[in-house]
Amino acid sequence: MSGFGLTCLVGLGGSAGALLRYGVGRWIAAEGKPGFYGTLVVNLVGSLAMGVLIGIGLEQRNAAVYALTGIGFLGGLTTYSTLNVQKATLYRGGGAARRTLYLYLAATYVGGFALTAAGVGAGSLIYHL
Repeated sequence: MSGFGLTCLVGLGGSAGALLRYGVGRWIAAEGKPGFYGTLVVNLVGSLAMGVLIGIGLEQRNAAVYALTGIGFLGGLTTYSTLNVQKATLYRGGGAARRTLYLYLAATYVGGFALTAAGVGAGSLIYHL
């Protein structure tokens, strides 16, 4: 597939991922939960899913599907910029908000790494079945 075709697949997947992220955020807000809950959920789910894609070796096996799902969809689903805005907002809140920030950071970074690693392991098992 051409570079332009892969770029289009990334755009298509990214659009779908961003729409799902927005929907999750709206759903979390409708439940009366803080906005960072939605960001945490999509980032952790995206980390696990990307780990699985890496574990099954999707990029080497099918570059087009990887462009659509890994780079596009999961790239659109997860969000680094919103995470940083939420971190700054919690930091400015002081007191209890800062304690929440530290838990949020641990859940995001430690949880994201652990879930990516678990996904790679699970994907490797799936690939070798």
